[in-house]
Amino acid sequence: MKKKTFLINVLILTLTSLINMFIGLFFRIYMSNKIGAEGIGIYQLVTAVYFFATTFSTTGISLTVTRLVTDNIAQKQYSQAKMILKKCLALGVGISLFVAIFMFIFARQIGIFILKDNRTILSLKILAFSLPFVAISSCFRGYFYGVRRVIKTASEQLLEQIIEIIVFFTLIENFVPCKIELACASIVTGTTFAEILSSLYSYILYIYDIKNLKFSKDVKTIRTNSKILPIFLPFTASASLRAGLSTLENILIPFGLKSYGASSTKALSVYGLILGMVMPIITFPALILLSFSMLLIPEMSEANSINKISDINYVSEKALKLTLIFSIMVMNIFLFFSKDLCQAIYSNHESNFYLKILAPLVPLMYIDKIVDGILKGLNQQIYYLTCNIIDSFMRVTLIFILLPIAGIKGLLIMMFTSTILNSTLSLLKLIQITTLKINLKECIIFPIIFSGLSTYFSKLLFIHYNFSILKVIIEILFSILIYGLILLLFHYTNPSKTKNKDTISKIITSKMKTNFNKIKRTQRNV
Repeated sequence: MKKKTFLINVLILTLTSLINMFIGLFFRIYMSNKIGAEGIGIYQLVTAVYFFATTFSTTGISLTVTRLVTDNIAQKQYSQAKMILKKCLALGVGISLFVAIFMFIFARQIGIFILKDNRTILSLKILAFSLPFVAISSCFRGYFYGVRRVIKTASEQLLEQIIEIIVFFTLIENFVPCKIELACASIVTGTTFAEILSSLYSYILYIYDIKNLKFSKDVKTIRTNSKILPIFLPFTASASLRAGLSTLENILIPFGLKSYGASSTKALSVYGLILGMVMPIITFPALILLSFSMLLIPEMSEANSINKISDINYVSEKALKLTLIFSIMVMNIFLFFSKDLCQAIYSNHESNFYLKILAPLVPLMYIDKIVDGILKGLNQQIYYLTCNIIDSFMRVTLIFILLPIAGIKGLLIMMFTSTILNSTLSLLKLIQITTLKINLKECIIFPIIFSGLSTYFSKLLFIHYNFSILKVIIEILFSILIYGLILLLFHYTNPSKTKNKDTISKIITSKMKTNFNKIKRTQRNV
């Protein structure tokens, strides 16, 4: 693998992800302050249906383009790579047009009989227009990942985010004083305009990029349908099934809370509070890992196609270790600073309770994202989706059983059970198909101790200062700085070149012996 190119791509996507993260977070804060928890709940209902529609239209096609373009470029099959993209574009646009027409025509029925809230109808109709453009963007995004030109994908995603926010800001001031329905419509209008313009931008980038392919070195092409359909059909079918179950899950949650005794407004508010306000905070740092996970797909696919087992094992081990080191620190930040974070972001103390409860799930959630990317690259997407479908069935079942009798406690039990099951199944599969070994001390125990001490010390240092957003930022940054220095002290950033690399305990012992010998020599000299 071309490690230099891979690292540059990781850096590019990490930087753009950070920018997108902060823009998205401020957008979410502004949006929640404008439309409230109930408005966020209605918006979540709309996006649940939209998630299913976009998954059915685009998820399989994007992965197919990435996998096949990567393989053909590696074998210098340039014309075949271009043909695959064209066929995937036609397939994706055709499917998305069908779904868009269906969604527009039956928006009223979906809103009244399925979502049980007629305030969702207008938003569903507006989002229907975006689906063909989502399919186009997904195909080009898959192509750019496949040829390792991620800066183009990153710029497209940043442009999409900015356009969505500009349109929302322009419309929201006029709509919020009237109805929540129109406020939600302004959000999805921004989404639709953003998808249209970003797809056009992606096409322009592709036209310039395709000139770099050297078609003179091409070899004879073969039928591409036999390559596209075996990846596209099973992945789309299983992903759509899982998305359908996820949509059902999101619809059942407010109904389950109502059955427990909550009013319609309270049910939507709690639903919006957890899934629309707390979960975005938890998944916010994971956007960096999501970019890294997408880059692992072509890297693993290429290594797998030329049977480089050592590269697969090396990258898998390093990816998991870095993810655990990162996610454990994030977990402790949420545990120690949950109250200050929720106050600074939403001016809401109720969300603090749920953030602290869900914080221990962070390492499992983040590990699952990385393992998913590795498994997709190793042609294990069917197993990955099977696990997700099993997980979704379990989530729906638990919601149906627990929420009417336990309310919000049942929802939390479901989230814990689901996260543990899904991440465990994915990790066990990765261990099975590789020679991956996880050092519990280096990857889990010591990061927990180091990050816990870092956050506790930072909290203690600033305990006498009054609350302010600046104070929260400084506390968190100081915690991260201390944690990073400890990791550097114990050589956590140095890649292992042998299987018999010293563990942290050996390093500590070695340093203690060195210091002891220095003291003895000093005493002798005296």
